[in-house]
Amino acid sequence: MQILALDPGRMKFGYADLTTDDRRVLRQGIAEVSELVPVVQDLVNHFQVATVVLGDRTGGAEFAATLRTALNGEHLKLALVGEDDSSREGRHRFLEANRRGWRRFFPLGLQSPWRPYDDYVAVVLGERYLDR
Repeated sequence: MQILALDPGRMKFGYADLTTDDRRVLRQGIAEVSELVPVVQDLVNHFQVATVVLGDRTGGAEFAATLRTALNGEHLKLALVGEDDSSREGRHRFLEANRRGWRRFFPLGLQSPWRPYDDYVAVVLGERYLDR
């Protein structure tokens, strides 16, 4: 079984598909909010997603309402997870995962992400759900 974790936002959102047994990330990415339903439907159809996990802050309630309407026949469970400090943790994970070349020699605190890292925040939210 897998879960699909979403980090909602106003313009874009991060997503991550995680296995429930070993917490392996099968797919992660970032998409525009206008693509929410097609992206989620594609991931639900491609993977055996049982639960969609949403961050409880910016846009979380709106995402949940949209998904309930759009995925009515899918029999998916929707769950909200606290987002406290998830952006900081996602930023750290992004920088740690991409620490190559000259970046290995500079402290992470002095580095800035060169792209949005909402997908790493989605992984954090998915892991928080699995920790419950």
